[in-house]
Amino acid sequence: MTASAIRQRPCKALVVGSLGLVGGNVASHLQACGDWHVVGVSRSAPARPVAYEHLRLDLLDAEACRAAAAGLRDVTHIFFCARFSHRDTALEARTNLAMLRNLLEPLEDSAALEHVCLVHGTKWYGSHLGPYRTPAREDDPRHMPPNYYYDQHDYVAALQGGRSWTWSTVRPHIVCGTTTGYPFNLITLLGAYGAICAERGLPLDFPGTEACFRSVSQATDIGLLCRAMVWMATTPACANQSFNIVNSDYFRWCSLWPRLAAFFGVPMGIVRPQKLAATMATSATLWRAMSDRCGLGISDLQALANWSFGDFLFAADWDDMSSTAKARRHGFHDTVETEPSIIEALERLRATRIIPARHAMG
Repeated sequence: MTASAIRQRPCKALVVGSLGLVGGNVASHLQACGDWHVVGVSRSAPARPVAYEHLRLDLLDAEACRAAAAGLRDVTHIFFCARFSHRDTALEARTNLAMLRNLLEPLEDSAALEHVCLVHGTKWYGSHLGPYRTPAREDDPRHMPPNYYYDQHDYVAALQGGRSWTWSTVRPHIVCGTTTGYPFNLITLLGAYGAICAERGLPLDFPGTEACFRSVSQATDIGLLCRAMVWMATTPACANQSFNIVNSDYFRWCSLWPRLAAFFGVPMGIVRPQKLAATMATSATLWRAMSDRCGLGISDLQALANWSFGDFLFAADWDDMSSTAKARRHGFHDTVETEPSIIEALERLRATRIIPARHAMG
């Protein structure tokens, strides 16, 4: 039985970074559960109405965070999904730690606080630097810093220091969901790339290396991640621990790519290494024309596809594999198959007119 099943007082969740891919879906998932009061936090205002309470807050403004804390003393769970990305990894580490510290320090002594869940990932193992030991396990050695995951982990563990609240960190890989405007979204990137290939009458070439095409990779379905985070935050056995959360299988691009070509109604292409940031640079005008003709909801291609992110993904020529044995030992047994989940997510993009219907392309 989870802690949420035996509690006597209501749960109030503070979802930090609630307009991002993970935070937005966590907020919606908690709201749908029905027994959570959800407060979303982001630096900017939502572009459209949200079903939960929203607080606009700059986490780098320590004074503003202290002022906001006065109205958040009844928060029981914090889901910290915010992140600051920068090529300068030392600056990235300092900034992400400051964001967490500014928010948490005014709240950490609250009698209501029960759990803090941090969203990290397989960069903990150095997956962004090159080959690493696979399958990665939660107690594997760290790589040479800086890495903001390490700073946040060590800070929250030291701050907890025997207090009544607990913490956890979750380590997904390539989070797959349909949120737009998020700069590291594989699903919207694939949707835009495939739709543009179809519009131009081109086969679906794999834009990365042959080694990447054949390597083993993994992904984390956003629904699976949301369920896992709530499980971690409400299960006493998960207190003060980290968990890998990835889908129940691994995949190779060479297996997935024919299914993607069939989805977009184009021929299967070849492995054709390229820099998408360069080859797709002129596609914004084409996308606007497609949007006008097909009545798409988003005419700005940049809101869907971060081509530099794609260049990194499709050039990684090493295996990405995380062990989920620890999560299973602790009682999390949800499963998601990767290839069907990616196709289903693309179907949702099509159904919501984020990408064109198949018959409308070309």
